[in-house]
Amino acid sequence: MAKDPFTVEQLMQLPAFQGAKIMAGIEGLKNEIYYVDSMEIPDLTGWLRPNELIISTGYALRNEPYRLSRLLEEMHRVGGAAVAIKTKRFLQEIPEEALRKSDLYRIPLIDVPAETPYIDLTHSVMENILNRQVVVMRGMQEVNQQFTQLVLNRRTPELVVMVGQLLHCDVAVLNQQGEVESSTVHFTKELIAEKRSILVSNRVVGYLAITKKIEEDDRFGQQCLDQAVTVLAIEFTIRQSLQIQREREQESFLIELLSGTAGEEELLRHRAKQVGISHSGHLYVMVLKPSETGKANPRKEEALLRLLQEMNQGDQHARKGVLINDQIAVICYTDKQEISKQREEAVHYLQELAGWGAGKEERGGWICGIGCIREHMKDLRYSYREAKRAMQIGRLVRPGQSVIHFEDILVEDLLKDAAGHPSLTALSGMFIEPLAKYDAEYGTELLSTLDSFLRTGGQTKKVGEELFIHRNSVLYRLERIQEILGVDLHDAETRFRLDLVMRVWKMRDLPANPEDL
Repeated sequence: MAKDPFTVEQLMQLPAFQGAKIMAGIEGLKNEIYYVDSMEIPDLTGWLRPNELIISTGYALRNEPYRLSRLLEEMHRVGGAAVAIKTKRFLQEIPEEALRKSDLYRIPLIDVPAETPYIDLTHSVMENILNRQVVVMRGMQEVNQQFTQLVLNRRTPELVVMVGQLLHCDVAVLNQQGEVESSTVHFTKELIAEKRSILVSNRVVGYLAITKKIEEDDRFGQQCLDQAVTVLAIEFTIRQSLQIQREREQESFLIELLSGTAGEEELLRHRAKQVGISHSGHLYVMVLKPSETGKANPRKEEALLRLLQEMNQGDQHARKGVLINDQIAVICYTDKQEISKQREEAVHYLQELAGWGAGKEERGGWICGIGCIREHMKDLRYSYREAKRAMQIGRLVRPGQSVIHFEDILVEDLLKDAAGHPSLTALSGMFIEPLAKYDAEYGTELLSTLDSFLRTGGQTKKVGEELFIHRNSVLYRLERIQEILGVDLHDAETRFRLDLVMRVWKMRDLPANPEDL
């Protein structure tokens, strides 16, 4: 049959080879023939191919019969099939060494009658080789069509089963991490004998694993594997395209949601479901970014992107994020409304970021703002604004705090909206400007001392620990402050006014437009 391998044994049954006989190498009758070539030059070294039949009149060997032994050695090296020679034309006798090597290497030496036309020999061999190649090509074309149809119809499990049936072994498709995505019933990783990489844009995205070693001379098996890997690359490309499209739709939706341009509640919930975003429970927004501003740090940017990718993978976490400028806005879902739970979640994210940092000096270099909980998706824009305000204002008024909830800065938020009020300007002129001027003139730190004193509730010991100075130095600075301002720091009304104007002063560099926060 045309689909069976073309062997030396079948060669001897061709009409053109009637009258030919095998002189040696009888054990090589099962050698397969893929190519045929003639030899009328003394040396074919470097030109021979595996599974090749060499036909010769013997002219090149007439004066140097020993070259036949060298030819057999070279054919043995490359895996040649057989040698057919018209011995009666130019060679009257085959050297014993050549016969011995023919037997040793199992490469048949065939004596062809001198009267057989050369063209008949080559034509009959080429006809059989080409017929079989056509059959194999047609078979592989049919297999390829079936593979492609299965992939395009997203029926990878059926493709895996089909490959297993064609190769008579168990088969599996593995993802990039080596995890089984689809396999035949009895496949186990321990039985893997061969694994082919699936490439998309020169990047390994998965593997095709089989439990049987396909030999190099198994042309059908090799081509079958090649075709399967090729069409599986299409499957992975489709997956990547769908994932990219899904990510873009999700990103677009999140930006619209946080900007307040996404529509009515019912439409929002429908769109959220379409892009795989949960909307159960209570919702709020947190914003994460590196604490340093205006300072590029590639390693922290990488950590931020890794966190974003982690939180957007699958539905295992009640959170989805989007990168906006240099910060991540995260929509969070919770069944509880306690602020403490929100803080715990934020601290968890910061710990992840710190764990991905490049060194200890980078840990803690992140800041997180948290907005208040909302019941409706359409109101998340307000939580987003609160989270940004909490982060920006908190960075100034609570410099040692990495997680700031909007409720932590309610007073500052109120005062921010009152910036420029004549009464606040007057209070600043009374209590802040004199100390700022004194610090600038004498290089002191009276303003920072007053700030720490007000924030710690007047606990001079904590002020000293915070500023790394002795408690006596704290007391001395407080006396100077009282002298310069002409006030009593232990007076409740005075401390209230000082605290109020100090909060306003620390926010002096914030943009006037709340939307710029």
